[in-house]
Amino acid sequence: MAGSGTAHLRDGAAAVLRAEHLVAEFPVRRRQVVHAVSDVSFDVLEGETVGLVGESGCGKSSTGRAILQIPSPTSGSVTLDGTELTTLNAKDLRGIRPRIQMIFQDAMSSLNPRLTVRQIVAEGLDIQGTLDDTATTETVDRMLSAVGLDPESFGERKPRQLSGGQAQRVCIARALVLNPRLVVCDEPVAALDVSVQAQIVNLLEDMKDTFALSMVFIAHDLAVVRSVSDRMIVMYLGKICEVGPSDEVCANPAHPYTKLLLSAVPGTGSAGDDLSIEADGELPSPLNPPSGCRFRTRCPLADDRCATEEPVIRELAPGQYVACHHAGKPSAAVGAS
Repeated sequence: MAGSGTAHLRDGAAAVLRAEHLVAEFPVRRRQVVHAVSDVSFDVLEGETVGLVGESGCGKSSTGRAILQIPSPTSGSVTLDGTELTTLNAKDLRGIRPRIQMIFQDAMSSLNPRLTVRQIVAEGLDIQGTLDDTATTETVDRMLSAVGLDPESFGERKPRQLSGGQAQRVCIARALVLNPRLVVCDEPVAALDVSVQAQIVNLLEDMKDTFALSMVFIAHDLAVVRSVSDRMIVMYLGKICEVGPSDEVCANPAHPYTKLLLSAVPGTGSAGDDLSIEADGELPSPLNPPSGCRFRTRCPLADDRCATEEPVIRELAPGQYVACHHAGKPSAAVGAS
């Protein structure tokens, strides 16, 4: 599984976002380091939604935050419409932030409890200082209406007076009011009831079409990611396992970890061939990830090569890429250790 490489990057295509060799590490006690993101590369094209999926702790949220420079990655490159973000100073980065926004997982905690809904949505516009008070109010009210909130009913409410779904709609309005090029959605429906999840997913789809957005959609639910994304990236312990069109990855998964994820989610598609979809042990610690392939300690196909040689992402089928030494081989021919 989990490997490095850039074979899946689309050269010659006009990418809104391009991240290359992204590394995010966080120091902890006793000089230890959390290896949250380790050499991750991907791109997002105009009008495309790219889904990042994997277990909790796989590094998908850290990847999203590294893209937005909150905080900046330890190393690597993040380019938005040709502008390299990692080299910008604080002033220049503030100027580019309206073009890349984030919708957070816990909507309620991301809202300032002292501000009204109108003030929350208007905050970015106030910081930019390009509109007068009247134009700001009109813009905010139009955006609240666009996300399904009546400005007269909700404009003066505080976050504590909102339901979870309403709070997430406010977060969406706050992100879109700045007319961004790219929106990073960090598990925006994970904390919501199933019925509300569907409403928010449909709203995001409508907003994507209305505002011509490109999106990075982060989630652990493959069914949700498949329904909203054009391309899917499967991550494990800070590395990429598999990349491809969402329907193809779910219908014909090539990586053992992808098959493991799909076997646990009803209705996401075929689990593949006769490979035993079982994994032993717990998720390894990002403080001390395994050598070679990071999935090898749980993989039913692991052998000695997996312990010593990290797999490189390669094209297995047109548009579908995988980081696994054994992907594409008959499972019976692979000696599991």
